[in-house]
Amino acid sequence: MDLIPWMEQWHMIPPSGGVILCAVSGGRDSMCLLHYLHRLGAKRGFLVAAGHLNHGMRPTAARDEALVRDFCAAHGVPFYVAGERVYEQAREWELSVEETGRRLRYAFLERTADEIGATYIATAHHRGDQAETVLLNLLRGTGSEGLGGIPPVRGRLIRPLLDTPREEIEAYLQRWNVAYVEDETNTDLYYARNRLRLAVWPELEKIHGAARENIVRAAGILRRESAYLDEQAEAFLPSEGTAVSCEALKKAPEALRARILHRLIDRLPCGKKDFGAAHLVALEHLAHTGGMLDLPGGVRAVCREGTFTLSMAPDAPEETVLTWDRPADWGGYTIRIGQEARCDAENAICLRAGRGQLITVRVWHSDDRLTLPGSRGARSLKRLFAEAGIAPERREQVPVFCVDGRAAAACGIGTDGSFVPERGAAAVWITVEKRQQGGAQV
Repeated sequence: MDLIPWMEQWHMIPPSGGVILCAVSGGRDSMCLLHYLHRLGAKRGFLVAAGHLNHGMRPTAARDEALVRDFCAAHGVPFYVAGERVYEQAREWELSVEETGRRLRYAFLERTADEIGATYIATAHHRGDQAETVLLNLLRGTGSEGLGGIPPVRGRLIRPLLDTPREEIEAYLQRWNVAYVEDETNTDLYYARNRLRLAVWPELEKIHGAARENIVRAAGILRRESAYLDEQAEAFLPSEGTAVSCEALKKAPEALRARILHRLIDRLPCGKKDFGAAHLVALEHLAHTGGMLDLPGGVRAVCREGTFTLSMAPDAPEETVLTWDRPADWGGYTIRIGQEARCDAENAICLRAGRGQLITVRVWHSDDRLTLPGSRGARSLKRLFAEAGIAPERREQVPVFCVDGRAAAACGIGTDGSFVPERGAAAVWITVEKRQQGGAQV
């Protein structure tokens, strides 16, 4: 097994003194890669370290960690390990166990690579994994980008075994007597990849004996074509930022629009895997209609005044209890309550309330309604925002004041009639000021 031509083609070999962090589960593929890179590093003058994430998902997880640890100790390979509770995290993130494990694994590898100054992070995906990925993506209805399969290089992530068949890996392990563990879940037909590998591939190979090799070759062709289309898509975007002219987006060839949107998404700190075809269709529609759209991963799309912008939606401030004569920071504002209004306050609201009542500030809720003085009845806060010209993306930053849990007033909108102070009744003044940061307004 000679990986050097492939690694040189894709510039995977670090300079002398460089470091490769190898992702090692303890299975045959990753142990093969770790052993090979360790030998190659000794010849080429670079260091190989091993990173192992213990998912704690199987009773044999401790066995897997011990095997990798013992190998590293015997060969003088730096060993880095961490543990995660994948099942608990999957419930919290509302993702599949497989996707949660993948995200945690790559986060661990990136974090460890930063700590040790690794030039590259190597994973043990091989030719069979590539063929399976392409076929699974096809079944999911992917475009040409997905049909390109696993890229050999993405950033500092490298796949030295990606052009290597499983048979060569097994022969290498036997030749060098490298120990590995067998993941018992590899035979569990609950997982789609296992069903494909164990039940579907044998049938495909009866139709064409070179099915894997041909699919991998087709993926390489599509990957090159996809790279060219990406270059064409980038030409419609500014050199930086996540905003593009709606007119430019609408005039772009239909075949490039989804790619243009993907390129914008790539500029945000979010997972591209969260976005499917339906999300891209919705974004294209937004460019024609205008408005706002919240997307997975905390991404927000806004189309206003001819500009289409993607950004990370700000976290909504939590509901905060306001204490008399003690300022509270909320959503970029400093808020005070007391018996008198500050004369220099930008906004001042007077409510009929007493010291014994609970006064809080929060973001608006969909069921909030206010009956403004002089109006014919209660109207939803959403409608009042629209009438006041407050764009949807700004509404979560508008302070809404509640008395004993009931919405009483909103900045820039007004006060509910039932909370307008009457002569002789207890009243509280609320003053709202933008916080200053570095001499500039928030």
